[in-house]
Amino acid sequence: MRFFRLATAATAVGTVSASSFQNSTYDYIIVGGGPSGIITAERIAEAGKRVLLLERGYGPTVSTGSNETLVWNNTLTGIDVPGLSGDIGSLPEWDQYICKDTAGEAACVLGGGVTVNYMVFVHPPERDFNDKWPQGWKWADMKSAAGRLYERNPGSSLPSQDGKLYDQNLYTTLKGFFSNLGWTSIDMSKQANEKHQVYSHPTWNIQNQKRAGPVRTYLPLAEQHDNFQLSMGTKVIRLMRSGGQVTGVEVELASNETEIITLPPHGRVILSAGALSTPRVLWNSGIGRKAQIEVAQQSGISLPDEQEWIDLPVGDGLKDHPIFPFVVKTNGSFNVPDYAAIVNGSDTSDISLYGEGDGLLAQGKHRMIFFTSNNVDGQTRYYQGSCAPSAEGTVSITAYMTHGATSSGVLGLDVDGNTIFLKTPYLNTMGDQAAAENFVQSLIDDVNAAGWELETYTNASSIIENYTQGVHWTTTAKIGTDDGRKIGGSSVVDLDAKVYGTNNLFIVDGSIHPDLPSGNIQATIMVVAEAAVAKILAL
Repeated sequence: MRFFRLATAATAVGTVSASSFQNSTYDYIIVGGGPSGIITAERIAEAGKRVLLLERGYGPTVSTGSNETLVWNNTLTGIDVPGLSGDIGSLPEWDQYICKDTAGEAACVLGGGVTVNYMVFVHPPERDFNDKWPQGWKWADMKSAAGRLYERNPGSSLPSQDGKLYDQNLYTTLKGFFSNLGWTSIDMSKQANEKHQVYSHPTWNIQNQKRAGPVRTYLPLAEQHDNFQLSMGTKVIRLMRSGGQVTGVEVELASNETEIITLPPHGRVILSAGALSTPRVLWNSGIGRKAQIEVAQQSGISLPDEQEWIDLPVGDGLKDHPIFPFVVKTNGSFNVPDYAAIVNGSDTSDISLYGEGDGLLAQGKHRMIFFTSNNVDGQTRYYQGSCAPSAEGTVSITAYMTHGATSSGVLGLDVDGNTIFLKTPYLNTMGDQAAAENFVQSLIDDVNAAGWELETYTNASSIIENYTQGVHWTTTAKIGTDDGRKIGGSSVVDLDAKVYGTNNLFIVDGSIHPDLPSGNIQATIMVVAEAAVAKILAL
């Protein structure tokens, strides 16, 4: 396995020259080293194909090249330690890892969003696939893919080595609150279909007391294959095409040099750059709506001749979960971990426990996850609440509107090559607005009835007006049978995840999802990647 890293302030372990790829031939070039890209690359390498995985960012762990280690452990970065996920935005790595050219927040680092999220690992319920997904992608079809994922990357609700949960006063406080409302305690992984008036200890994406995800659970397996190559610090600008045949990819290296990596006639390209970046590669390659391809042209991109442009609804139908922020002063006795003391090493008690594989540092940020739903217009909408301490006796509830939301937006491009929102995907249908008001007001009423107090935003209108991005982007290159080149067609890829109008171009990431999942998206992203790569290999 060849493993290239480009020199940066964070990693100075060698460079890739402009001729590094010229003497190599690949069966597959995969664009993007997020969860989808890593899973796809590993499964293809496992099948004996020659694979090149291109990632524009760098590695977040010592084994993948990071030297941003903790002062109290030179084998761990802040990204590794589950307990530091609660303050991850304060880590020095954060600014390096967040994309600067996407419409919303996205991660440009090996592992993608799974590297920088709060690790809540929601096994998708069956209804998520049985609703808007096409035939061949229903739960009966996806169950085996989910099994393959969970075998390697199951998540954990008891991540400490001693099998205990720590710092549980907030959970106990909220358990009393929800029990009084008649809600039910569940195991959110074992009872994935239960999503109405239920609460659970969190399932986190943690394994062996470290942040899990494909960087840990798939990439090491890929590295065992001589037919696998990873190149970081390598941003794909566009695809070279001859009609429907992709013949190569143009990349920009950290040195600002560009290079064209040639693809052999039998070769294939898989885009896994994410729902906010895969569309840019398509537009820069003459695939998408004419207006956005013309913007790409204005930015200085060399495009195919106009007669070779492929008219597809790239960027249409963008979806995301809106977040409603609740800050509630309770009667509970709990507080926020001292993250600064953990980072600087002065919290010797928690650090010592973690050294034994135990304690709150082996856990994620949240102490409870709840799910519920409502129906105000004949459409059931689901909600997830992620609950974490934000001050003494105060809980911050990040409440998502999830599966069933009917709002969507449009992603576009500007002349500087940044993806932008032409239309935001939040609360732009009357049904979503009414459902949000119903959910938010109901939770406010329950909080008031418990004698607790809302802080920051104290009424339904202010909570809804101050919604934030869920950062769970989907549906910018939708999968389906209705070919988007035809009148009324809305799909960009077919049921094998192949881009309509092309012979050897595929997409495997959140952009192909036709709908939002019922909660945090990372597990669903990985399940879909397992299913998609199997279909591609079977062609």
